[in-house]
Amino acid sequence: MIGQRIRWAVAVLLLAGMIAPAGWSEESATAVPPQDRVDEAMGRYNLHPAFAKLGRGTANTLGGWMELPLNIQQRYTERDTAGSLFTGVAYGVFKGLVRTGVGLYEVVTFFLPYPEEFAPILPTLEYFRKPSTRRPGPS
Repeated sequence: MIGQRIRWAVAVLLLAGMIAPAGWSEESATAVPPQDRVDEAMGRYNLHPAFAKLGRGTANTLGGWMELPLNIQQRYTERDTAGSLFTGVAYGVFKGLVRTGVGLYEVVTFFLPYPEEFAPILPTLEYFRKPSTRRPGPS
């Protein structure tokens, strides 16, 4: 008799445990999630673009060397293999040094809104551009 009551009590508790979170989720879904203090401060002082500039500068500083293989690949031709290789290396070294220098500039000055509104100085490398998933429309 006592064993049967314990089983019923456990069954009722399990059922209540499964039903109660469903009610709580509906209640919390309509409530606005509270912002933490970091998000509040970043929004108040407009720090999101500054940290985006810091991340962009770090990526440019550490990834400037990737201009070398990219430019070799862009300038390669089968007719003039040696010439296109040297041209690609020259362009890649120059652009890599420029990208690394711009990255260092952005890291050092990430808290200053220069250029205008933290705009990027260089375009994103082709390695990191997202390919378009849209198909061209009918012509």
